[in-house]
This record gives sequence, C-alpha cells and structure tokens, in this order.
Amino acid sequence: MSSGIYTVLSGAVTRMNIADVVSNNLSNINSNGFKKQRTSFAAVLDDATQTGSAKGNNFSTIGEARTVFDQGVTADTGHDLDFAIIGDGFFRVQRGEDMLYTRAGNFGRTAEGTMVDSAGNSVMSADNEPIILPAGPFEVDEEGRVLTQEGVVGQMGVFAPPLEELEHQGGGRFVFNGDPEEVVPAQDRQVLQGSLERSNVNLMEEAALMMSNMRVYESYNKALKNYYDLNAKRSEIATL
Repeated sequence: MSSGIYTVLSGAVTRMNIADVVSNNLSNINSNGFKKQRTSFAAVLDDATQTGSAKGNNFSTIGEARTVFDQGVTADTGHDLDFAIIGDGFFRVQRGEDMLYTRAGNFGRTAEGTMVDSAGNSVMSADNEPIILPAGPFEVDEEGRVLTQEGVVGQMGVFAPPLEELEHQGGGRFVFNGDPEEVVPAQDRQVLQGSLERSNVNLMEEAALMMSNMRVYESYNKALKNYYDLNAKRSEIATL
C-alpha cells in the first residue's frame, strides 16, 4: 500500500481533533468567563526524514490547542454576587488543596457567609484567604474592596498568572502549572459588581470554522477511498 495513505490519514485525524475543539467551544458559548481554544498544526517529520525514509511524505498533527484569552462581552445582571473583571486578571478559587483561576464571577454565599463559586469553591481574597461576607447588604467597588456601613471588611483578589502556564480545567476554570511566585496581583483591571463576563466564543465564527473544517475532512476521506480503490485494483492486476 502506498505510504501516502498515512499522510492522508494523519490529516483526517487532525481534522477530527479540530472538530472536537470547535465543538467544545460551541458547547460553552453560554458559559460565563469561558475562553475559546484554537489549534495549530505541526509536522511530525523533519526535512531529512521526510526526504529519506518517508519518501517525501509527511504527517500532520495538532501542535497545540492554545487558549484565546480575549475578553468576552460584559452583561449587567443586577445581582450583588455577580462580578466581572474589566482588563487583566482572574479570580482565584480554592478546590481542595488546589488553587484555580477563573473569569466566571457568578458567585454565591454559604450560610456561614463564605463567598463561593458555582461549584462551591471558596473565592480567595487578595491575602489568599477565603472571603467572609458580613450579614446584610454590602457593595464591592472597582478596586475589589468589600464595603459595608462599617467600612472596608475585605478585598477581593484579582491575580495575574502567566497565561502560557494556564491549563483548562472545565467550568471556565484554569490551573496554573508554573511557579506560584510568578503569580502577582493584577494591575490594569476593574471589578464590576452586578455584571458577568460572558464567553468569548462567537457563534458565527465557530460555525464557519466547523463547516470549513468538515469540507477538508471530507476531502481527506475521498482521498482515502481513492487510495483503497487503487490498492484493490493493483492487487487484482497482480493476480492476473
């Protein structure tokens, strides 16, 4: 069988991987703070190998699925426990022993007053402690300070980890895989109470990408069929 079929097959598999990434983007279009992903290609073989043992063939694969951290649209909700970050940074939440980062600010409050995210993880203060809200009304200003009639009772943390070290964890949350000392307070940001940042997924853009990707995938499938047909004819001729 021609070695070219493996090149075509790798291209088809790559297109299936792209479809998975785009499908995940579309499924999270209504997820607060979700950041879409994009794929890049990489060649498996170097030039020397390609022109030598591979006989001019090369194989494609997904080099990486990178996260696009562009800000999503901010929507007013009027809820005291909804927060959006304008500018850089992430809220930090604690899940067990792990610290996660998120732009999804749809928070809640436990019976004890602890501020939690939608999964019940504690939202951390600027001092990396759980935020305890007072009973009764409160406000949060653009600096993230929690205000009551008694004055400032807390400070919401907004942190700026290096983006290249963030890994998707689902639910609009990321884990930081780098040195914790590299995570610093975000500087160029504002906290908006009563607002949420929506997903940065654009429906039309993703739909167009999905359609174009499927057309390329179909062309790979046709090429695979042609290879199999040619191989079958070659085997038939060889038996005559």
